[in-house]
Amino acid sequence: MRIIIISSKSGFLPQQIEAMKNTAKVIFVVEKPDFKSSYFNDQEEKVIALGPEQLDWKFPQEVWEKIPNLKAVCVPTTGFDWVDGRAMKKAGIVLTNVPKYSTESVAEYAISLMFNVSKKLPLVLKNNWKIDYSKHQGWEIKGKIMGVIGLGSIGARIAELGQQMGMKVIYWSREARDSRFKYHSLNEVLRKADYIFPALARNKETKGLLDKSKLNQMKKDSFIVSITGDDIFDLQYAIQLVHKGRLAGIALESEKETVQNYEGNIWITPPIAWFTKEAFAEDIKIWTKHSLLVQKEKQLIK
Repeated sequence: MRIIIISSKSGFLPQQIEAMKNTAKVIFVVEKPDFKSSYFNDQEEKVIALGPEQLDWKFPQEVWEKIPNLKAVCVPTTGFDWVDGRAMKKAGIVLTNVPKYSTESVAEYAISLMFNVSKKLPLVLKNNWKIDYSKHQGWEIKGKIMGVIGLGSIGARIAELGQQMGMKVIYWSREARDSRFKYHSLNEVLRKADYIFPALARNKETKGLLDKSKLNQMKKDSFIVSITGDDIFDLQYAIQLVHKGRLAGIALESEKETVQNYEGNIWITPPIAWFTKEAFAEDIKIWTKHSLLVQKEKQLIK
């Protein structure tokens, strides 16, 4: 058995590397991999621990189906939409992800996004850090209505933090229910909330869920705070609403856009919500564990 880790070695503890070496041959590939290399193409059984950055978040079927005796692919991310899990399952290849390792980090970051856009930090930044007292007055958070869309582990933690800060929390979720917060239909959440937090998994079912008709239901002094990028809501239309004074602001992470790209109260950061010391250590710990467990053919997608 060979474990091919497409990632930097620096994040792993010595004991984690040693544990893998005790069960298999371990190879680290720190740059973009050459899938024509011999260690990908010999007949030895293989587990690939696949870091997304080295592959630009792409691992297409036409690549992995040519790797002989590929037994499992272990990704260190919670989402795995960048890997065709159904095709792998059909081919008999185990796919694992790492759920819930960054729940606290992402939820805290979502709250920080809310504060930044609520206090109109984007407007101050775009005004060369000069305060305009006629335009830069912000809002307090306490007593406002937080609307969480999707009550998975991250959505639930965002709701907890909001409630602890004195916000009134309402939510919509397809399946999850939590008596600590008040359930509403999706349309009701959009109409009532001061701060909308899309916290759904990104997939074909949720892509574009908050379209123009949904966004038009939001109050003109409300905000969108997204830790799921812009897949779930129509970003360009939401920006138009901000410019027209029909939304108070937007805050999100994006790999493509920057805060300087847009005028108005629009706060955009790189996708770093997950990247804390604690979350990174937990991610590597679970990723290592899965790379060992898949040798026993366990399916670990959550």
